[in-house]
Amino acid sequence: MKKKLGTIIVALFSLLPVFGQSGSGLSGAAFRPEAGQYQFSISLGSGKFFDDNATYLLPQYSNTSGSIGLGSDAIQSDDVTTYLNIGSMNNNSLTNIASFQIKYFYSQKSTVNVSFSMNINLTPSKDYIEGDNTVPDMIIPAQKYISAKMTNNWSVAIGSDHYFTTRNERINPYVGVLAGFQMVRIETNEPYTGESYTDSDGVTEVPKQLLVAGSNAGQQFAARGAVVAGVEYSLAPGLILGFEFNPVSYRYDVVQLCPKGFETWNASSHNVKIFEMPSLKLGMRF
Repeated sequence: MKKKLGTIIVALFSLLPVFGQSGSGLSGAAFRPEAGQYQFSISLGSGKFFDDNATYLLPQYSNTSGSIGLGSDAIQSDDVTTYLNIGSMNNNSLTNIASFQIKYFYSQKSTVNVSFSMNINLTPSKDYIEGDNTVPDMIIPAQKYISAKMTNNWSVAIGSDHYFTTRNERINPYVGVLAGFQMVRIETNEPYTGESYTDSDGVTEVPKQLLVAGSNAGQQFAARGAVVAGVEYSLAPGLILGFEFNPVSYRYDVVQLCPKGFETWNASSHNVKIFEMPSLKLGMRF
């Protein structure tokens, strides 16, 4: 991953200044943004996704026991906020591309921007295949089943920034606001599992699929608003290196567990954070 990221950065450093100067209407080495320009950036740092392991969103129950909710204890569930962290001051790897941003300068000092990121995971199912142990010296092992799983994880944000003029035209600080929405959803479907339950008479075995739904789903979404502060440095006309963070942000989160055949289980949380989501940005302006 580090080698791949290094290749991308080297390519951008070598090519983007050329594209950034062509057709931009700049005279000489003007590094400040101009009205009508676009800026494309990638954010390097902590990801804005929910936890990649979203299995906690799946309801845990069977035909004989279990409960629906967060945590493994049937009486005391975990704190909702344990599952709602998106980004961390302590996890800010530069090998991670967090999002892609498009910014338009409708004046020399004002912009509108859109950021987007997505992660989709799909695991096909595999049926259980029974083994044969009748010949001790040459057994045929059983093959375990794999449940089909699909996870969609995405984030989008819309914002506006205001730039400030400094004596050094390479340095361009800015402040702004953003509003965003993100969501993760996981769905599973069990194939033939080979599992069964003994009926009430203690003799008859009933296939698991007849008693328990073979599919489960859960989702989590968040609406977010934040103040944005950052500074951009023009390495060359058209090539931008920046740093950005959120001085103050508010997020409203909802967790929904959707057991098939039962009412949806909901939990919500309000979250206010100060000084979060630091990231480096590498961009092209033209």
